[in-house]
Amino acid sequence: MPPNKPLSRERVLTAAVRIVDDEGLEALTMRRLGQALGVEAMSLYRHVPGRAALLDGIHEMILSELPRSRTSEDWIASARAQARAFRRVLLAHPNALVLFATRPAVTPASLRHVDTGLRILRRAGFSIPDAIAAFQTLVTFVIGHALSTHAVVPHEERSAPDYVNLNELTALAEVAPFLKDSDVDAEFEFGLDAILRGLEAKLGT
Repeated sequence: MPPNKPLSRERVLTAAVRIVDDEGLEALTMRRLGQALGVEAMSLYRHVPGRAALLDGIHEMILSELPRSRTSEDWIASARAQARAFRRVLLAHPNALVLFATRPAVTPASLRHVDTGLRILRRAGFSIPDAIAAFQTLVTFVIGHALSTHAVVPHEERSAPDYVNLNELTALAEVAPFLKDSDVDAEFEFGLDAILRGLEAKLGT
């Protein structure tokens, strides 16, 4: 079936993100993408030369959903807003989370995200090495927390913790009744605040 409109890189990547969202990263192949677009798989290579470029493009398309950052004199508020926005975008695409833990920032949208974060930190007064380290710390925390709380795990691979024999694990036994009611959003805010306050103290020295 011929495509309804000409192919473009944006159209190809939009379809790829939809497949990943609906069916998972494992379902994404050039053949499946061609089917979704109503074209032969070979025609896709004019827009994405291979699977690596396709995955980088998905990374870029998802990050392009980030709102433009607002300039603020309060660097902590700006960094907090960027971290929260980044998390919201990631959680909207749980099947693609692994890409953000494994793909480097090489596309325009990815690099804009890096530039925004570094600009906030440099304006705050961090040295170049400290700004890089601070940005990496924030990004790693956001991605890691999203992966640990929202990554899609096949049902057959899930298992529940065994709290039956905790005689020697006294601290875990104490908190176990509270774990099932843990608030992942509150945990994220706790961790983000701890990092930002630590960076503030670092900047003060």
